[in-house]
Amino acid sequence: MNIKKEIEKLREQIHKSYIHTGTIKAIATNDPAPVFSEELHKLASGLETLALQARNLDEACYTASGRDIVKRPYNGPWDAGIAGRVEVDENGWLHVTLNTLLPHCKYETSPYLKDTIIRLLSGYQLSGGTLPFYSSAMLVIDEHCNIDGRRAFDQDNKGWKVIPNALKGLVIADDDQFSLGVALISTWDRDISCNIHVMDISDAGTFFSFQTGDCGSYFQ
Repeated sequence: MNIKKEIEKLREQIHKSYIHTGTIKAIATNDPAPVFSEELHKLASGLETLALQARNLDEACYTASGRDIVKRPYNGPWDAGIAGRVEVDENGWLHVTLNTLLPHCKYETSPYLKDTIIRLLSGYQLSGGTLPFYSSAMLVIDEHCNIDGRRAFDQDNKGWKVIPNALKGLVIADDDQFSLGVALISTWDRDISCNIHVMDISDAGTFFSFQTGDCGSYFQ
């Protein structure tokens, strides 16, 4: 790897993002919302690309120094608290909370989302947590939002498909239709978040009983 070339790529991406901020500022009060939204999307995509490039370069340089990335302290430069959190509840079910909604990915997926989930899961392990592993699992993706906080309402226009890919090998054995069931649901909430629940397929009935309130109050 040519470190200088990689750094130059980072500088170029930073410059592009800086230019986009100027464009957004200029059109913020003059152009209609769709134009502003499109430019903001370009900025967000550019910043996500920048984050991925910086993460990859960081790990490459760390391992090149002779250190094991697997043993790297979790409290590194990446603040997991901003992205979300991971927990395993008393039922042994995995719960990943992302502090954002699923991206609007009608025509493209989000490698940034996949990378972030993998980092949260790996960080949970590095901090001493043990991830459950399921050979046959149920994945429930529950978005908490309201009308004002969400613009992509059709489930097929949301970038949820990277989530099984991020879980594969870490939490689930495979993401084929006979190994993984998938449910996309929504909960009305003023505070936005994307809640990823994974459990053994045999626990799916119990989970949805809790969700609907048939087994008492489970979710807060």
